[in-house]
Amino acid sequence: MEGTSKAFLLTILEDLIEEELSKFKFRLTSIPLAAGYDHIRRGTLQQANALTLADLLIQYYGEEYSKTVTHEVLKAINQRSLAEKINHWRNR
Repeated sequence: MEGTSKAFLLTILEDLIEEELSKFKFRLTSIPLAAGYDHIRRGTLQQANALTLADLLIQYYGEEYSKTVTHEVLKAINQRSLAEKINHWRNR
Protein backbone atom coordinates (compact mmCIF):
# COMPACT_ATOMS: atom_id res chain seq x y z
CA MET A 1 0.00 0.00 0.00
CA GLU A 2 2.94 2.37 0.63
CA GLY A 3 3.65 2.50 -3.09
CA THR A 4 0.09 3.63 -3.76
CA SER A 5 0.27 6.36 -1.10
CA LYS A 6 3.63 7.56 -2.34
CA ALA A 7 2.44 7.56 -5.97
CA PHE A 8 -0.64 9.59 -5.08
CA LEU A 9 1.35 12.11 -3.02
CA LEU A 10 3.81 12.41 -5.89
CA THR A 11 0.95 13.10 -8.31
CA ILE A 12 -0.32 15.88 -6.04
CA LEU A 13 3.12 17.41 -5.50
CA GLU A 14 3.93 17.33 -9.21
CA ASP A 15 0.86 19.52 -9.82
CA LEU A 16 2.61 22.33 -7.95
CA ILE A 17 4.81 24.75 -9.86
CA GLU A 18 8.27 25.45 -8.43
CA GLU A 19 7.14 28.50 -6.43
CA GLU A 20 4.19 26.59 -4.96
CA LEU A 21 6.42 23.65 -4.06
CA SER A 22 8.71 26.08 -2.23
CA LYS A 23 5.71 27.47 -0.33
CA PHE A 24 4.60 23.92 0.46
CA LYS A 25 8.00 23.06 1.93
CA PHE A 26 8.11 26.31 3.91
CA ARG A 27 4.65 25.78 5.42
CA LEU A 28 5.42 22.13 6.10
CA THR A 29 8.05 23.25 8.62
CA SER A 30 5.61 25.34 10.63
CA ILE A 31 2.15 23.73 10.63
CA PRO A 32 0.92 22.25 13.91
CA LEU A 33 1.46 18.50 14.09
CA ALA A 34 -0.19 15.81 16.16
CA ALA A 35 1.58 14.69 19.32
CA GLY A 36 4.49 12.39 18.66
CA TYR A 37 5.40 13.83 15.25
CA ASP A 38 8.28 16.14 14.41
CA HIS A 39 8.70 18.58 11.55
CA ILE A 40 11.01 17.63 8.72
CA ARG A 41 14.14 19.74 9.07
CA ARG A 42 14.39 22.74 6.75
CA GLY A 43 17.82 21.67 5.56
CA THR A 44 16.41 18.32 4.51
CA LEU A 45 13.52 19.96 2.67
CA GLN A 46 15.54 22.70 1.00
CA GLN A 47 16.80 20.65 -1.95
CA ALA A 48 13.96 18.10 -2.03
CA ASN A 49 12.16 17.66 -5.33
CA ALA A 50 8.60 16.29 -5.51
CA LEU A 51 9.75 12.64 -5.46
CA THR A 52 12.04 13.13 -2.48
CA LEU A 53 9.34 15.11 -0.68
CA ALA A 54 6.80 12.31 -1.18
CA ASP A 55 9.33 9.89 0.33
CA LEU A 56 9.97 12.22 3.27
CA LEU A 57 6.26 12.66 3.98
CA ILE A 58 5.74 8.89 4.16
CA GLN A 59 8.94 8.40 6.17
CA TYR A 60 8.18 11.06 8.78
CA TYR A 61 4.40 10.80 9.03
CA GLY A 62 3.45 7.34 7.78
CA GLU A 63 0.90 6.61 5.09
CA GLU A 64 -2.21 7.81 6.87
CA TYR A 65 -0.96 10.90 8.69
CA SER A 66 0.99 12.08 5.62
CA LYS A 67 -2.39 12.52 3.90
CA THR A 68 -3.58 14.77 6.70
CA VAL A 69 -0.36 16.78 6.77
CA THR A 70 -0.39 17.24 3.00
CA HIS A 71 -4.05 18.29 3.08
CA GLU A 72 -3.40 20.92 5.75
CA VAL A 73 -0.35 22.34 3.98
CA LEU A 74 -2.20 22.53 0.66
CA LYS A 75 -5.00 24.47 2.35
CA ALA A 76 -2.45 26.78 3.95
CA ILE A 77 -0.94 27.67 0.56
CA ASN A 78 -4.35 28.16 -1.09
CA GLN A 79 -4.25 25.00 -3.18
CA ARG A 80 -7.83 24.10 -2.36
CA SER A 81 -8.49 21.94 -5.44
CA LEU A 82 -5.48 19.75 -4.66
CA ALA A 83 -6.51 19.69 -0.99
CA GLU A 84 -9.90 18.39 -2.09
CA LYS A 85 -8.22 15.60 -4.08
CA ILE A 86 -6.34 14.59 -0.93
CA ASN A 87 -9.52 14.81 1.13
CA HIS A 88 -11.38 12.58 -1.32
CA TRP A 89 -8.49 10.10 -1.29
CA ARG A 90 -8.35 10.09 2.53
CA ASN A 91 -12.06 9.31 2.78
CA ARG A 92 -12.03 6.33 0.41
